[in-house]
Amino acid sequence: MEHKIVKSFAKKEEQEELINWISNNKDSSWLFADAGMGGNRLTTRYSTEFSFPETAYIIRRRIKEYLINELKFIDDFKLPKFQDGIVASYAGENDTVYEHKDPQWYPTYETLHCNLMLQKSLKGGEPIINKKIIELRERDLWCYYVSRVKHGAAKVVGNKPRLMFVFGFCVKYKNL
Repeated sequence: MEHKIVKSFAKKEEQEELINWISNNKDSSWLFADAGMGGNRLTTRYSTEFSFPETAYIIRRRIKEYLINELKFIDDFKLPKFQDGIVASYAGENDTVYEHKDPQWYPTYETLHCNLMLQKSLKGGEPIINKKIIELRERDLWCYYVSRVKHGAAKVVGNKPRLMFVFGFCVKYKNL
């Protein structure tokens, strides 16, 4: 399977805290920067020497437990080379992500992203994996091998931004 969706992975309180963190920090140029994907997206991907809210680390631990206990991954995880393996993303009006693959950060390890949809845009903004739109609700988690499959996102329409957190892991390949 190309991806795995876990419905309502985050608690409502966690969602609210992470939305507030993005909203309160997105204009901080030392923290959020243009994603460099040709759209209207700001991310923390290129920032260093800061911490995310504790809730993000709690969710990351819960995702790792899910990967080990439910999907039977071997506990041999490495983190991608961005701050704590986590990225916060603010996708504004007209943002889109062109189809691409992400790098393998370590030889023999695939890059797996487990993304948490915090806030959907008014229209559009859906993830696209191998040319298929992935339908999600707020608080859903979707996991897929970004180093193996082409992926992107549909254009964000309207003035409500799409907000999400990316939780990256480098793992030995296993079917999802």
